[in-house]
Amino acid sequence: MLKKIAELVQAQGHLVLATCSEDRPHTSLMSYCPSPDGREFWLATLPHTRKYANLRANPRASLLVDDRGGAAAGGRGGSPSLALTVEAVLLPFAGAAEEAGARRALLARHPELAGFLASGGVLVLRLLGQHYQLLSGLTEVFAWSPAEKP
Repeated sequence: MLKKIAELVQAQGHLVLATCSEDRPHTSLMSYCPSPDGREFWLATLPHTRKYANLRANPRASLLVDDRGGAAAGGRGGSPSLALTVEAVLLPFAGAAEEAGARRALLARHPELAGFLASGGVLVLRLLGQHYQLLSGLTEVFAWSPAEKP
């Protein structure tokens, strides 16, 4: 199952980011780039967005990565859908070089974001996955936390 999680995270390019303020939840469809180990998710946003305000107030988020078409399962249209929920936390980058590397990786994965990433003030967010729950089909559930032994 860990292999399925890794394949799904690396195969997809978009996720739903769920954040919450004191009074209401908020979701955003986002382009993302995973770190090579799939533990981090790098996303770009502007500083005046609701999602960023929510994350500054509460750094916990939920991510949903899915595979409605079955691409992560080898492109077989008849395979069960995969839906991965990741409990994540917003963390600062260790330094400017690490943030620049994440920005380059995000741009390489999503060249359509070139204009957006080049515009002034765009932030690259670093979300660290802390708990993963993979749903395969309608009933098969697998939960895993990186702190656990595989």
